[in-house]
Amino acid sequence: MSLYDYNQPNDELKALIGKTVTVYRGGPESKTGKLVDVQVDYLALANENEASIIYYVMHHVQSISENARANSLPSFSSSNNTIEPVRAKSFKELLCDLISRRIKINQGGPESKQGTLLDVNDDHIVLFTEDDGVVFYHLQHIKSIYVQMEKEEDITEENDETTELEKATNNVPPYVKTPNFSALFTELTHTWVSINRGGPEAIEGILVPEGDGYCTVFNGDEIIRMNPNHIKSISCGPKGAFQGVIQQQNEQSTEKTEEKAGKEEKKQEAHGDKKKDEGKEKGEKEAKAQEAKGGKEEPKKQEAHDDKKKGKGEKETKAQEKKGKEVEGKKKGEDAKGEKPKKDEEKGEKKHDKRE
Repeated sequence: MSLYDYNQPNDELKALIGKTVTVYRGGPESKTGKLVDVQVDYLALANENEASIIYYVMHHVQSISENARANSLPSFSSSNNTIEPVRAKSFKELLCDLISRRIKINQGGPESKQGTLLDVNDDHIVLFTEDDGVVFYHLQHIKSIYVQMEKEEDITEENDETTELEKATNNVPPYVKTPNFSALFTELTHTWVSINRGGPEAIEGILVPEGDGYCTVFNGDEIIRMNPNHIKSISCGPKGAFQGVIQQQNEQSTEKTEEKAGKEEKKQEAHGDKKKDEGKEKGEKEAKAQEAKGGKEEPKKQEAHDDKKKGKGEKETKAQEKKGKEVEGKKKGEDAKGEKPKKDEEKGEKKHDKRE
């Protein structure tokens, strides 16, 4: 059974599958693409350029038009670029298949919002957004769902990496889980809530118990009563507050990291100073030991040096004496040599005198 009891076979629309059509004549929901699937309560429009698919709820689709002349021409687009949609029998089943995926609610307007689909209940879905945190959307007011798809050639085998849901839910705060929208309002009583994302009917205030079938919200001096059937979405806290919370958490985390780094740095500095002091103390001890050792050894070294010097001086003296004796002996020899020729000369002169 479809969400809206829209049980028409849609055979006329199924004949348009594979053709380029425009959903809506204008407005933010108006998109042109290739019709790739038609089910009882939704249709799927593919945009091959963006590798995306928009799933339109049939209940809200006001018109579907095609360019008969353009569609009559043969298409030369490669079949490898075909985008395969998620196929389900109903829009609610489709949403269940999209849990953990990043989607966009509606293509424009005040209720358009991007986030990660966390859960699907009887009449509402749970969407985790970056600025408003957890937002509950009534299914009756969802016009379309935008999903970024993968092309067939880009699809690879699944690996053991962290799933998209685990990545997206790392910062998800605890939220109320109820089977339907009515029970959700009961659980959020006496809580500050934001009803509808934008537009003239967007309000904020404290939710009080329902009365006479209306939803009552207090905001300062103003008391606002809303028809529950026209409430499109609701979230806890002021709009945009979650982004501030995340920013504050990031700042605290940064401060803790910096504080930890500072402590580690001081610890390293203290450790370095300790090692430096130990090294200095060790150096001083070694210097004193060397000084003490040097004080004892210095006289011995000096004595040894003096003895060595004395011995060397004695050796040099003896060598000088020996050298002097040798010089003296040599001189005597030379004198003796000089005297002999003189004697011979005198002897020769005497002989000459005799001859005369």
